[in-house]
Amino acid sequence: MKKRWLQGVIIAAVVCASLAGCKKTAQEAPSAQTEGAGFMESGTAAKKEEEAAKASVPSSGEESMPSAQEESAGIQEEYLFPESNTRLLTGEELGQLSPEQLRFARNEIYARHGRMFTSPELQAYFDSKSWYEGTVKPEDFSENLLNGFEKENIELIKAREDMGDILDEAGRYRVIMEENENGIFGTGGLLKYGRIDAAMSDGYTGFLPLLKDRGSCYQAPDQSIAVPVYYQWDFIKNVSPGDELTITFGWDDESVYTVTEVLQEHGKEARVISVFSSRDQWEIPMVFTDAFGNGKYVLAYVDEISDDSYVIWNSDDISCACRILYRGDFYLSKDCIIDVGGEEFSVKDQWEYNMDKNSFGGAIYGDIMEIDANGLITRIRQQIAG
Repeated sequence: MKKRWLQGVIIAAVVCASLAGCKKTAQEAPSAQTEGAGFMESGTAAKKEEEAAKASVPSSGEESMPSAQEESAGIQEEYLFPESNTRLLTGEELGQLSPEQLRFARNEIYARHGRMFTSPELQAYFDSKSWYEGTVKPEDFSENLLNGFEKENIELIKAREDMGDILDEAGRYRVIMEENENGIFGTGGLLKYGRIDAAMSDGYTGFLPLLKDRGSCYQAPDQSIAVPVYYQWDFIKNVSPGDELTITFGWDDESVYTVTEVLQEHGKEARVISVFSSRDQWEIPMVFTDAFGNGKYVLAYVDEISDDSYVIWNSDDISCACRILYRGDFYLSKDCIIDVGGEEFSVKDQWEYNMDKNSFGGAIYGDIMEIDANGLITRIRQQIAG
């Protein structure tokens, strides 16, 4: 009995010790559990970020959705001219399109505003564009919906459709005029932007080409654009009788002029010479001088000469040796205006073969020409009329 009692005591002691140990562990648990909670919270966040990153990467066989920027770029590519409502189109841009593409480009401006089309071909073309929403019947569409850029671009495109070959040629001289804006010459003299000399009546066709009606525009045949030839003083001071100068004055091909005599010396201000024209077979007085006040020497015609002085021919319209940049036709808009001493005339209204019906004269002499983006002349300042 005693032995059993002793065993019971031992067992009870062991149980109590175990219970005490469990209690101590339970008392220490809060600090350990708090740290563990922090670790688990951080680990869970990292795990969630990893899962989100995996979710953003398409698995094989899945396609990613395009971004808004990519979608916008794709829509822009569906337009022939996505900016035709915010800027003027250029002749170079239009010149790269086929007649069919030009038609689509012109109607694209209307389609942007939801206009529908009676042409099945046009309607099918725009129905294939993701940006197009046809909501306005053709008879209900108002031109007031178009802004200034759109209206002018429609005119430019239509002109290109109607006059493709003509505008290709007009574009060539337009570029020349723009690149040489303040130093261009044509037949007859000093110019700023261009030059036109064309007959508007039979009375002037003896020495000027007759303006032609091409339906959508007027054509002035056989025009030319040139720039002045500038000479260095080191060359000028050594020019001597017998020397040959191969030059043109803008209205003909280059000819050989032979120096026959040095007529006057004016220091570095000017040097007057006489030359023999192999084409015209007579001698002409000319002068190397800064005729335009730009610090550069040109070779200009002399109108009058005395023992110690000279007068340049037509000081308001100086003719000097030049280099041809363009020889060909000019094209005038049907709405072209001629400014004669501040008084304006419409070419369309005034052009008559019969000089008696032409109120301001029978020819166009213009030295300031305004041109549109296609190269059509829209305005001419005329120095001399009739």
